[in-house]
Amino acid sequence: MSKKALPRKLTPLFDELPDHDIMRDGKGRKRTMSLFFEENVSSLPAVYTIKDYNHEVKGVTYISLYLIYMELADPTEYEFARLCFGSWQHWQRLCGAQFFDKEVTKWREELEVKLRSGAIKQIMTNSTLSEGRGQTAAKFLADRGWDKRPAGAPSKAEKARKAKIDKSIHHELEDDAERLGLTTKH
Repeated sequence: MSKKALPRKLTPLFDELPDHDIMRDGKGRKRTMSLFFEENVSSLPAVYTIKDYNHEVKGVTYISLYLIYMELADPTEYEFARLCFGSWQHWQRLCGAQFFDKEVTKWREELEVKLRSGAIKQIMTNSTLSEGRGQTAAKFLADRGWDKRPAGAPSKAEKARKAKIDKSIHHELEDDAERLGLTTKH
């Protein structure tokens, strides 16, 4: 993804896209921990922060990978991987790193809630329109159409994750409905 193709909100995060050459060390190996301000113990410069805001230290701004991830809202993570690391393989290696696993899991859960919440809001809006434009696409997002899980009963972990996400969506929609005067809290 080129800088020109970035969403308007992201452009300030990337006044200058990180050179993908910096994603590798002197021996050409894909960097993982050393890319992050919080984990870098090498002599190579960090590029990103895991924080949910851009972090400035001694005049150097470390770009929040979280902010980019949420703004791109790419459930496949492909465009995100290509933009931030230059390759899908590098992103996969980073996701396999122990220090990063918990963070990216939280991001994925939050992104799913964000996408599903937006899709459900769109369905609610479309239900008041006679044309119902975008209903199929919104339903695809709300039902996680991009994620085809294997056949069989869901695992306990999958059930717990789904319950957690559904609860988050339910609370957000309740708050929206109350704010719009569609319901009252008891």
